[in-house]
Amino acid sequence: MATTTIPRTAHQRSLASELGEVLPGAILALVMSGAVIYSLSISNWAPGLDILLPMALPGLIVGVIFARLQWLPGWLAHLLSTVLGLTWAVQLLGGLMDERLLSWRDHAADLLIRGAIWARVIGNGGRGEDILLFVAALCLLCWALAYATGWMVFRRGWVWMAVVINAVLILVNYTYVLPKPTVPFFVFLAAALLLVVYENIVQRQRQWDSMQMEYPDMLPIRFVWSAALVCGALILLTAVLPGNITIDQATRTWSTISAPFKAARARWEDLFSTINAPPGAGSGSFTLRSAALGGSRQLSDAPVMTVRSTEYEYWRAMAMDRYEGGVWQNTIGEQARAAVGAAAAEQARTPFEANQDIPVFNVGGRREVSQAFTLNADREDDLIFVGGAAAKVSVPAALEHNYLAGENSVAPNYDDLALIVAREPLRAGDTYTVTALVSRVDVATLRAASTDYPAWVRERYLQLPPTITDRTRELAARIVADARATTPYDQALAIQEYLRTFLYTESIPNPPAGQDQVDWFLFDQRAGYCDYFASSMVVMLRAQGIPARWVRGFAGGEFDAESGLYVVKENLAHTWPEVYFPGVGWERFEPTPASYTSLPQRPLTAAFGQDPSEAGPVIAPGGLNDPARFENLGDEAEQGPSNVGALQTPASQNGNGWLPALGGILAALALGTGLVYARWRYELRGLSRVGQAYAGMELLASWGGRGQDPHTTPQEYAATLSRDLPAHGDTIRQIAAAYQAERYRRARAADLPPEQEERDLRMSLARRIVTGIASRLPQPRERR
Repeated sequence: MATTTIPRTAHQRSLASELGEVLPGAILALVMSGAVIYSLSISNWAPGLDILLPMALPGLIVGVIFARLQWLPGWLAHLLSTVLGLTWAVQLLGGLMDERLLSWRDHAADLLIRGAIWARVIGNGGRGEDILLFVAALCLLCWALAYATGWMVFRRGWVWMAVVINAVLILVNYTYVLPKPTVPFFVFLAAALLLVVYENIVQRQRQWDSMQMEYPDMLPIRFVWSAALVCGALILLTAVLPGNITIDQATRTWSTISAPFKAARARWEDLFSTINAPPGAGSGSFTLRSAALGGSRQLSDAPVMTVRSTEYEYWRAMAMDRYEGGVWQNTIGEQARAAVGAAAAEQARTPFEANQDIPVFNVGGRREVSQAFTLNADREDDLIFVGGAAAKVSVPAALEHNYLAGENSVAPNYDDLALIVAREPLRAGDTYTVTALVSRVDVATLRAASTDYPAWVRERYLQLPPTITDRTRELAARIVADARATTPYDQALAIQEYLRTFLYTESIPNPPAGQDQVDWFLFDQRAGYCDYFASSMVVMLRAQGIPARWVRGFAGGEFDAESGLYVVKENLAHTWPEVYFPGVGWERFEPTPASYTSLPQRPLTAAFGQDPSEAGPVIAPGGLNDPARFENLGDEAEQGPSNVGALQTPASQNGNGWLPALGGILAALALGTGLVYARWRYELRGLSRVGQAYAGMELLASWGGRGQDPHTTPQEYAATLSRDLPAHGDTIRQIAAAYQAERYRRARAADLPPEQEERDLRMSLARRIVTGIASRLPQPRERR
């Protein structure tokens, strides 16, 4: 027979019955809010978030106690809660502050000073860069969430309101964070449903008590047990359902839902611009001043922009210079602010009018290319992209760059440029044009580049934190030694080739705590995406004394032949290393072996592919092969036997003197042939199989006087070369088609011709070199 509970009035309620009623609901509320707070603490938004859970637990307890004290007015309870929350937050944040700040008062004073500076920066239009204030804001948010949950459930009875507030926070975090905190989400879901059931029965019991109605004993526990079975079944069913919703569908749905929140999110990024947005988080903004190496990432294939350009390039968004604790930072804006005495980094940017020339000095081996960018969506960061170095922009812009310090003044250094932003909002459908200085520097020039780096390069682009392990440095040295690389270019090429043997994947775990992320990638994980490949190459280059930086932007995109545009999608967001060469500037390298990436294509020598109108003579006048020397020699021979005899050697007077001369000629030919072949193989290092075939063909042809004009396409060049060598026309066109498919269409390259046909083509090109040299030799004059 079921037992019944005797109804009691409120005055008859004992402490035991009060605890029996409140404690189960408080535990469920604690689990619900705790799951939300825990999902925030593991999401890597910033270091030090492990204090969020100890921050929230007292907040919930205070909320429950204050809620049950019926004599305590709401305004006084909230005021007391605020004071307790601030006091407890300062206590917990003290562990993240300078060790020299010992007391609670010191910690509070430091936070007040930080807050005042932050408010001044924001008031002047800047962006907040104090990560500790972000942690403090999250601490207070977690306290408020936990306290409000306890107050609304146990004072107001607003259970659904408390559930909705917690649900919004965990869903926002779940949307942006990778990897997804799935377990905390399901724990929250189960606890929220059980809390709704439990509090509904408790409220019913109070009504029944007031009406002196009888009801079964332990009724809330029975309902919670039944609800737990139903919730468990629903969660299990949800977990095993097939996930057949595509990323595109999810992206479109989320874009519609999240439209009202975009402005608020952009403002949040302004207030705390140094948060470590996890991969996949944020508004697509590249202007956050730090980027952490985290776990998996997932990007959609939604179009971001289209680019009209005659050259395939990577579209640079931002360059970062400092690496510390697995986080890349852009410190250029802060250094510029300090140099000119501005209140914020944004105020230190130099304004440029539309189409105003940007004075870049390192322009060796570059030529101007016009690049037109059309946006498919609003850019919350108003960022200007560029492939190469920007020479001018068609819209008013502001440049974030460093300064060179003089004796009594500072001068802008546009070669140390971090980013360019438009001074007016960039919206979907807007088009702007950048006149870019695109590098066409040749391999020979890069190998001959000086290692006498400017002071601003040495000071900032060789920086390494003490967390870089010895085995990382040793690996870089071993790679360079094994490749016998002596120049910075060849050393960068060797490290690039080594990293391209790793596996590319976007599904990786979070790096373990306490281990350097680059060390973990190189020796333990050996698989990852572009952030890790680029970081590893920059770190290893700096360990070898080679200045390099970490760059964010987009890979070139997919070329649409009908429109003549490069279509750039969100999943082409990319990072890559750039290496500094004096007189040339920053040069791109590509260690990431992803399907969407492209190795830089560089001419092998200065005359290789150079415009004939700009190419100077290979050998200067007065050199050993100057034809004037041969003409003078012929005139001297005509003057008489005495002069001719003066040109003869003793061996020429001996009947057997031709044998050693012939042997010397043959030895010289063999040595020259070997040197030419070695040089040819050396110049093709680092290229793909298709790139080697095309570049090798073009190099031999250029040595024979048939180099490619830079204004012709591979197919046009193949047609010209086929007319000179009609017997090899099919082979030439097939090599050019494979190269064009790999280089410009970003698709799988077409098949190359058989190796025997390639060898026959190379032999024909080599014979043309010999006949070309012979045809240029001076012909002997007829005797009168």
